[in-house]
Amino acid sequence: MTAGRQLSHGKHFPLGDELSIADFYLLPSAFAFSLTAEGQSMYPKFPAFCRWRERIDNQPATQTVRAAVQRLPIEHAREWANAHRPKY
Repeated sequence: MTAGRQLSHGKHFPLGDELSIADFYLLPSAFAFSLTAEGQSMYPKFPAFCRWRERIDNQPATQTVRAAVQRLPIEHAREWANAHRPKY
């Protein structure tokens, strides 16, 4: 059963009722996607997923890491993306 089905069938986490390493594996991608326009328009269509995000965001480990990490743009990554953009 997929993580989405687990969540939509009342499970609290993608692999069942208990927090697992899978939650922390999915979190960075889910968070990064939520910063995009596509993610912001798509996530509300999946309420079970949004409830999971809220549960995982409220975990002490998640809050500790978020408090310690600076959210600054990675300038060298932006420069690389611009320099390596295909020229049509």
